[in-house]
Amino acid sequence: MKFEIKEVKSLTGAKARIYSVILDGEDKTLLEQFFNENVKYIKDLNKILYKIHTMAQDTGCRKSYFKEGEGAWADGMVALRGTGHLRLYGIYFHDAVILLGSGGYKPPEIAAYEDYPPLNAKAQQMKAIAKEIYTMIVAKELKVNEDGTLDVF
Repeated sequence: MKFEIKEVKSLTGAKARIYSVILDGEDKTLLEQFFNENVKYIKDLNKILYKIHTMAQDTGCRKSYFKEGEGAWADGMVALRGTGHLRLYGIYFHDAVILLGSGGYKPPEIAAYEDYPPLNAKAQQMKAIAKEIYTMIVAKELKVNEDGTLDVF
């Protein structure tokens, strides 16, 4: 899977940098696609924007803001907590940086994303991206700095 990591400058703030990815052949980040695909859930989108803004400007990306183990425990994928029926998946690095990807609506009668094919596809996509990013980190092709900046080699 080929992609480019892009800082979302309109969401980045004094306490944290917000990133997403653009898949090869696409013109919008996964985060932009997430917002465009879920406009009918405006209340939940506003909750998500408020949380992102709070992290970026005030608190940093506290680990408690994310639910770990959304995929396998070792795959690095997290979900933003407290987002109503929307699930926004990403990769948590540390307080100064988060990469937000895709996700979608999770019907209340569905217990796990695996049981709902549209959401499962988004989660699997994010897991594949997380795996590739961690491979890049181990291979020293990507460095996540303490200030939240990324160096791609």
